[in-house]
Amino acid sequence: MRRLILAPVLVAVAALALAGCAQDFGQGPEGRVTDKSKDGKKFYLVVDPKKEGKAKKFRVSKYDYHDCYRGSKYPKCIDD
Repeated sequence: MRRLILAPVLVAVAALALAGCAQDFGQGPEGRVTDKSKDGKKFYLVVDPKKEGKAKKFRVSKYDYHDCYRGSKYPKCIDD
């Protein structure tokens, strides 16, 4: 009987642990990636929305950081 109770509890704990690990950063402006930077375990992209020199730096997940190259269109680079 204890095993029947323990199994769903373990599944729920594992699901909560995995949900807590997910990174959800706000999406930056649409535009071209002009630069990428990394500060320890924090990853950033710099996007110039309309090539006006008003670039915006914002934090992204490591997966988005690796998927976007300088010169690529953001957010299309993370959708491909």
